[in-house]
Amino acid sequence: MNSTYRIKVGRSASVTGPYVDSRGTPMLEGGGDLLPAGHGRHVGTGGQSVLRDEGRDVLAYRYHDADDEGTPKLGTNTLNWRRGGWPSVQ
Repeated sequence: MNSTYRIKVGRSASVTGPYVDSRGTPMLEGGGDLLPAGHGRHVGTGGQSVLRDEGRDVLAYRYHDADDEGTPKLGTNTLNWRRGGWPSVQ
């Protein structure tokens, strides 16, 4: 339950990089926008996929449930798009 695993977002104009976050910080130098951060019972978020459902983008991921002895579970959040095309979650 002490996992620091998390989802971070970066992008690049080239598949070979460099990848940066929304502030321009390189991913290899600690950059990356957190999406979503673990909170409360949601520990170690990761293993994510994005899908389109009824006109909205959804982030699906697994997390460990701290209220259920760390049992892995499925989490979903609607993706929103900030200025410049960067994702955020509700």
